[in-house]
Order: sequence, then structure tokens, then C-alpha cells
Amino acid sequence: MRNFSLHKILSVAKTEYIKWITNPRMIIVLVMMVFIKSVAIDPLLANSAEMNSPLNMLEPFIAVGNSGLVLLILPIVYMTLMSDFPKVDGNAIFYMIRTGKVNWLIGQILFSISAIITYISAVLIGSILPLFGKAFWANGWSLVTKQYEMTFPEKAGGIGAELLPKSLYNQLPPFSAAIQLYILIALYLFALSLIMILSYLLGIKILGTLTNGAIISIGVALTSIKTSAMWLWPMANTIIWLHHTSYFRQPIKPISYSYIYFTGLILALLILCIFAIRKSNFSTIKEV
Repeated sequence: MRNFSLHKILSVAKTEYIKWITNPRMIIVLVMMVFIKSVAIDPLLANSAEMNSPLNMLEPFIAVGNSGLVLLILPIVYMTLMSDFPKVDGNAIFYMIRTGKVNWLIGQILFSISAIITYISAVLIGSILPLFGKAFWANGWSLVTKQYEMTFPEKAGGIGAELLPKSLYNQLPPFSAAIQLYILIALYLFALSLIMILSYLLGIKILGTLTNGAIISIGVALTSIKTSAMWLWPMANTIIWLHHTSYFRQPIKPISYSYIYFTGLILALLILCIFAIRKSNFSTIKEV
């Protein structure tokens, strides 16, 4: 820790963030938001118009984060945006050597956290913008969410009616649901980022992409059939409504389990990264 330098850490994180945020592939986020609007936001707006009643401003974001289809897309798009992470090209190898192993690693971790916050915040803002002038801001669910199925029982199986299930709005207020959703998605993406760093330090960068792809696909498969094994994967631990029953207070799986799960997974990956970087040699590292 004698070579620890906050200035160098922030410099690495800043450099990586600027390169990431100015990359032309960021246009993918806009394409994703168009998709999210069509599958998660527009159905809720249609229900709101049908009932002539406003939505809660946070309900579309909560619906986005509890949709199995969207939660499949979110990590895939994030992986695409971070496909070259950690990025090593041009003069990057020289500043890696000058910065030092520990500072470079912490800088990369700080950058990934900044990228995750930017990414999820973009989804949050993109989910809220279409509702300006059409929704209210309060820590209570809208009548559209709570009474749509009773008002239109023939449409109970529709997409709009299933985006916010009873196991969500009967168990949590919207502020708590939105905050927990934001944190859990962030932890999920952070774990994927650490796997990418670890695979790079091990000299098998493609392994990170393959591992993350397997984690996402297996998690989606197990969650879709709702087997108990799904709780061993990040996907199910990110979906809040899966933790609860529709009416009873006793949860199917305590939300605290998911926080412990992600904490343990992230700590294990951080420890592996520390061990891996101690054995890495930046002077012989290959450009990517």
C-alpha cells in the first residue's frame, strides 16, 4: 500500500469513464430505451388512459426492473457497452505501468461503479420522462396498479396488468421497491464487471464474456421455470417480486438473502482480483 495514490486512482477512473461515455456504441442505450418503452412503459400508460387515472412516477421504472424480458436485456446491453473492459489500447499500457497495479485495479473498479450508476440512472430517467404531466409523485401505488384487474377482469392476463404483480405492490411501497431495485441491479452488474476484470488479469479475457453470458442465460432459464436453484444465480436475486407471495407477509425468500448473496459474491471476486493482480506483469501485458 506504499504506492497507493488517490490521485492516480481518480485519474484512471476518469480516463476510462471519458473513453466509455464518448464511445459511439452508447447509441445502443437509446435503442434499448425505445424497446423498454414499448414493452414496459406504453402498456402502463395505456392502462392509465383506459382507467382515466394517473400512474405513480416510479411505477414504470419498477415495472422495467421486475420484467423478466427487460432484466434479460439490461445485463446484455451493459455487457455490450463494456465489451472491451478493461480497455487496454494505445498508450494505456504505459500509464498502467506508471500508475501501479493497486491503483490501476482500484481505478478500474471505481470506473465500473461510475458506469453502472450512469447506466441505471439513464434507464430510470428514461422511464420517468414519458410520464411528465401524466403521473404523480408519492409513496403510494396508483389506482391503475391496484385496481386495473378488478376494473377490467377480462384483461387480467394482459401485459400491462402483469408488469406490477400483487406480490410487489401488496408487500412494498414504491419508494422502497425502486431503491431496492436500483441497488440490486447495480450489484448484479458490478459482479459481472468484476468477472471481466478477473478474467483479464488471468490473461483469458474471453473467459469473462463466456462466464457472464452463462450466468445471464442460466439465471434467466432457472427463473423462468421458478425452481429453487434460481436463488443461486444473480437474476432471481435481482427481481423483487419473486421474493414475496401475493398476500402473506412471510416471504418466499427474504430480501436480506439477496443482499448477503451479492455481498459474498462480490467480496469473493474482489479477493480473487487482488490475488490475480499480484501475479500479473504489466510490462508484458498484451494490448487488446
